[in-house]
Amino acid sequence: MGAQDDFDWNWANSTGGKLDRRQLGKLLVAAATLMPGAFSSHALTFLGKQGPGVLDDVEMRIPDTALAKEAEWEARQKLSPWVLEHSYRVYYFGKVLAKIDRVPIDEELHFTTAILHDIEFEHPVPGRCFAVRGAQDAETFLTGLNVPRDKVVKVRNGISGHITFGVEKDLSDLAGIVSAGCETDLGGTRIEEMNRQWVDTVVAQHPRLDFKRRVIEAVRIESENVPEGRTAVMRGLGFEMGVTNAPFAE
Repeated sequence: MGAQDDFDWNWANSTGGKLDRRQLGKLLVAAATLMPGAFSSHALTFLGKQGPGVLDDVEMRIPDTALAKEAEWEARQKLSPWVLEHSYRVYYFGKVLAKIDRVPIDEELHFTTAILHDIEFEHPVPGRCFAVRGAQDAETFLTGLNVPRDKVVKVRNGISGHITFGVEKDLSDLAGIVSAGCETDLGGTRIEEMNRQWVDTVVAQHPRLDFKRRVIEAVRIESENVPEGRTAVMRGLGFEMGVTNAPFAE
């Protein structure tokens, strides 16, 4: 049973991301398994631990493909600077975690998913999760570019699923690698496995721009608009505290 088995696109699209009791229970169990790792990351980072995780100059380049360039252009047109820079950081953090874990990835699709994953985050709609709407936007956008259907579906599902607890355990899946990158950027999870100088370089190139305050407020608004969604669960489990205490100066 995979983390997304009860949270696939059919469910997301038909319900707008509304959870039933069984799904809520599954998410809470998944969240409970994640908390020790998050606390461990905070403690190890506080103690100054850092690992060898780093991307070299070649690995830091954006994929040189038509799809990646179109996705980047779309994101630059639609995202506020603070969300855009977060999306770049999510790409790099997810990529370095895959390198650490020796998981092969499709860099083009990973970048496309990462750069577009929050395309609707700043535009809440009552009763319909931002990740679901973002997935729909991406599907329409990529289809309009005549991207092969299998790639469209992978990106769509990656965006829709990236806020599902548990997916970050599978970095070979687009939802998982984007989720893992988000967890690093939001709360510092697994940052102790990365070289701190490299992390600082990523942040210098893609500054946080008062990210903590802005993302906490955006999550509050999203949760109020979709109170039975995954973001609301995340907020109820201490999202604000995790972001506030993340090892990033703001």
